[in-house]
Amino acid sequence: MRRLALAFLLTMLAVVPFGGTALAKCPTCLDGVSLQTPDGQPWSTGKPVTLVVSARRGAPGTEFPTTGLAVVMRTDGDRTKCLDVPLRLVKTGGDSALYAGVFYPFRAAAYDGKLSLGDQTFDISFDVNKLVATTPVASAQDLPVGSTEEAYGLTLSDAIGIAPMVGLAALAWIAIAWFANRRTLRLGFAS
Repeated sequence: MRRLALAFLLTMLAVVPFGGTALAKCPTCLDGVSLQTPDGQPWSTGKPVTLVVSARRGAPGTEFPTTGLAVVMRTDGDRTKCLDVPLRLVKTGGDSALYAGVFYPFRAAAYDGKLSLGDQTFDISFDVNKLVATTPVASAQDLPVGSTEEAYGLTLSDAIGIAPMVGLAALAWIAIAWFANRRTLRLGFAS
């Protein structure tokens, strides 16, 4: 019984350093993501929105990064061309900060992707349908502007992946070879 208890104790001591790092606070933590219109008016198709990210200091003495990057990867759950939205630190106060950048939505939809603040990466999502007109957090002229490209159309390889496409191509070539060989055999017997 002592050996079992000793083995358990040694195992727990070996795991503590790894568990301690997993429990450490993030230097800069994400509090939330919201949208605003740069002019404070309701959003309409073709107009930009201001992506506002609120963050907090997770570890004492941590400096907030001066910039960040949001990458929009999906629209209403469908993959889209990745669009970068650069963010700039616009306001700090105590242990909280606000970042903002201008994004051009394709349409009123739910968008999601990744957010990078310093060395930290977070999953984000926001919905243009839930946008409420508010007072802008910063002047649109002072904010970095994200990509303004349109989403590309979804192709078959995007929907099912590349492996099934390679398999379909191989099957097509096998079928062509089989029909060509079959025709050669018929012509050989006919002469």
